[in-house]
Amino acid sequence: MALLEVEDLRVAFGDTTAVDGVDFHVDQGRVTGLVGESGCGKSVTSLAVMGLLPRRGVTVSGTARFEGVDLLSLPRADMRRRRGSDLAMVFQDPLSSLNPVVQIGRQITEVLERHRGLRGEAARKEAEDLLDRVGIPDPRRRLGEYPHQLSGGMRQRVLIAIAVACAPRLLIADEPTTALDVTIQAQILELLKDLVDAEGTALLMITHDLGVVAGLCDEVNVLYSGRVVESASARDLFARPTHPYTVGLLGSIPRLDLPIDEPLEPIRGSIADVIRWKDGCAFAPRCDRVAEPCVDGEPPLIGTAHAHRCVMAEETV
Repeated sequence: MALLEVEDLRVAFGDTTAVDGVDFHVDQGRVTGLVGESGCGKSVTSLAVMGLLPRRGVTVSGTARFEGVDLLSLPRADMRRRRGSDLAMVFQDPLSSLNPVVQIGRQITEVLERHRGLRGEAARKEAEDLLDRVGIPDPRRRLGEYPHQLSGGMRQRVLIAIAVACAPRLLIADEPTTALDVTIQAQILELLKDLVDAEGTALLMITHDLGVVAGLCDEVNVLYSGRVVESASARDLFARPTHPYTVGLLGSIPRLDLPIDEPLEPIRGSIADVIRWKDGCAFAPRCDRVAEPCVDGEPPLIGTAHAHRCVMAEETV
């Protein structure tokens, strides 16, 4: 049974629609990926689920059921109690996510005090254990330091320590390896995988990096212009990419099994080159295989285990 079920999620900033009917689910002990270019609606989706979008000027509709409870309709006080304990989030930029004028130790113990009732030395000892658990050397000394005194990788580990402090059943990681070198990226991903395996946590991984998806995710949802255009298991998605956008994402990254002089095939145009979903496939202006059926009304999501939103799928497989 799914721990989180998101159905027909829509988010609009004034007249601009950022998320346009997103559906996906996250199972306990599994890693589900939300993949796409910047501007596809990945981060807005996660912020809507966490109840972190501003109230003024933003319209959110649909459902996000966590263990049967719709998070989108919860009162603000109830949602605050759930954040940090039942569900938590690792934000994209650790430097701006941490308070620059508050010591690391205090930022961790605040979560422990609010959600676990720990105080004083007990909270400090637990914070030290959390830093040790996420691989930060000399954790006792780090508790008294400020974010600017830590490297990017260490700051990211601090965010993970804060997120897992109360053993949440759902963890959302929004581009947790952005701006990190490849060695630190591998360590962060291994840490997240260990947390899922050891605690049975459900992990929603938001990323544009298909290498991360291949090494970590069990299921993948590919987003484009605020909608899921392909959904499948990670193994099936890489073996049989169906939607032209997914094919384009895979074709635009370097591969070790190809000749060194093999040119990459970038997706032409930009994320701003779209049409409205109700008029056709939003990816049509950038698609090399566009045909008349692609711009003849709203394309449905076809299939179940491996679903896609492409009316020309047989020609693109």
